[in-house]
Amino acid sequence: MKVCFVYPDIGGVERYGARKYYHGLGYLSSVLKQAGHETALIYLEREPTRDEFLQQVALTAAGVVAFSATTHQYPCIEHCTHWIKQSGSEMLTVVGGIHPTLVPEDVLANPDLDVVCVGEGEYPLLDLVTALESGQDFANIPNLWLRRGGEVIRNPLRPLVAKLDELPFVDRELFDFEGILAANDGWVDLMAGRGCPYSCTYCSNPGLRKRFRGLGKYVRFRSVDNVLAEIRSLAARYTIKTLNFQDDIFTLDHKWVVKFSRAYGEEFSFPFWINSRVERIKNEEMVAALAHAGCCGVRIGLESGNEELRTKVLKRRMSNDEIRHAFALARQYGLDVYTCNMLGIPGETADMIEETIALNRELEPAGMQFSVFYPYPMTALYDLCVRNGYLTEETELRSYYERKSILRLPTLSDEELERGYDRFEQLKIELQLKRLNPTKYRVYRVLLVLFGGNSRKARSALRRLGRIKAIVTEALRGPRVGGQQTVQAGKE
Repeated sequence: MKVCFVYPDIGGVERYGARKYYHGLGYLSSVLKQAGHETALIYLEREPTRDEFLQQVALTAAGVVAFSATTHQYPCIEHCTHWIKQSGSEMLTVVGGIHPTLVPEDVLANPDLDVVCVGEGEYPLLDLVTALESGQDFANIPNLWLRRGGEVIRNPLRPLVAKLDELPFVDRELFDFEGILAANDGWVDLMAGRGCPYSCTYCSNPGLRKRFRGLGKYVRFRSVDNVLAEIRSLAARYTIKTLNFQDDIFTLDHKWVVKFSRAYGEEFSFPFWINSRVERIKNEEMVAALAHAGCCGVRIGLESGNEELRTKVLKRRMSNDEIRHAFALARQYGLDVYTCNMLGIPGETADMIEETIALNRELEPAGMQFSVFYPYPMTALYDLCVRNGYLTEETELRSYYERKSILRLPTLSDEELERGYDRFEQLKIELQLKRLNPTKYRVYRVLLVLFGGNSRKARSALRRLGRIKAIVTEALRGPRVGGQQTVQAGKE
């Protein structure tokens, strides 16, 4: 049987300039293909029209249409499933992913969805497709929720995949991986494991751990040999420049990291990036091993520069001094550090946003991400926002990087939030300029003072000065004759 996956990435390509690879669908596709089934993908870069979408689905000739849903992209999926059912198609509609796993009751309320997959989907989807192909009933497959007449069937969840090594390597061709590599300058996304043990109040991991309680170990890593084997297979097939590990915290198990780093360094020379936390980047032996293996950078979540807000509201228990120490240790071994930050957090003020900006300016990260806080379902901060009446009527944001909030916060106005976002944008430009051209950066800082902190005017003036400098430099060089520059009269 053929399964058509639909991956909504509305606004993602516009933001990043290229398509991204998604491991969840890659694993689903590889498991189905290993069992002899076929797969296809519809990658939605923008909201399609009804006719566009139905034509794409029809061209796949699939029997099942399977959607992957995040909270931001789920409204698009509602439109798509409605169009399928409205057209009279008999294709089965299935949805899985983080959003359906966290709020399956809400998702199952959509009458245009036939099946909701709760939790890890590799084997439930395989069981579903196998049952459909053989004409068997699929009503009692673990992890699948569905309606039969007026009855809602909520099947129990099966144990989590205990040994990730048993899964085949992700199917990359589903996403036209050659095209993704070309558009992303040879960066290859990888996952070494699953899960995070921390309980940050804004994150889905605590909700997922609660959903999977009693079903096995939530945080799991593949064996070092298995990860190396996948890299080996990638290197044999593609032109790779950089590996990019997308695990929430690559450095959770220091012994695993040291073992991986030593084995990797003996065989490969691709530079790689990882994600970590301040608490998990303190071990000097591990940092040294990563650097020796070719790790060139680490992404760390700061979230807020205000220690009290970070500790009490976000449950990120780390001091600014600990953050400084982590940066210093990483830089001691030549690792770049990239920061992740939020603004518009419940309880945050405009002054607290400035503290976050000031801490980033002090740390001078190699890059930075900043986004407006969004209250995701089944998180502690979502519950807090509901209790305090912070949610507005506009609860749908299609992009993770919208510059506005769906919250009405008593401590932070919309105007202050927007100014804070602009200040982050300004800082990002400043830090890039400082790295690329320290002299030009110093001129920019002077201009910023002259223009009363208006970064747009300062940048405009800097560009004008650059053009003037170019004109003067060219004039001093004198005219060129036959491709050679002549010596000006009176100049030795």
